[in-house]
Amino acid sequence: MDKQTTNWMAIACFALCALCVFVAIERYNTNADNVRAMNAMQGGHGFGQLLGSGNLKPATPTETRYAGFFAVLLAAGGVVLLLKGDGSGNRDSNRGNQGE
Repeated sequence: MDKQTTNWMAIACFALCALCVFVAIERYNTNADNVRAMNAMQGGHGFGQLLGSGNLKPATPTETRYAGFFAVLLAAGGVVLLLKGDGSGNRDSNRGNQGE
């Protein structure tokens, strides 16, 4: 692959990484809002005493964990592509000109 192609692929990896980070943040915030609403509902009506449970605490949803994992993978792929584009493009073009 030439340098320009690897650079565009790296940019695409970083864009998808950013998308995964935004999805992870949105999913976590939605879960936290739902837990906050459930705690408010239990506190106002006494359901917590009837059910024998205290205040709920927000946990990390599975979607957040997967989105974070894929964000790390995509960021690593983007870095590898950037390093590959900077290093291999110059060496391959110089090798072809040495024999002439």
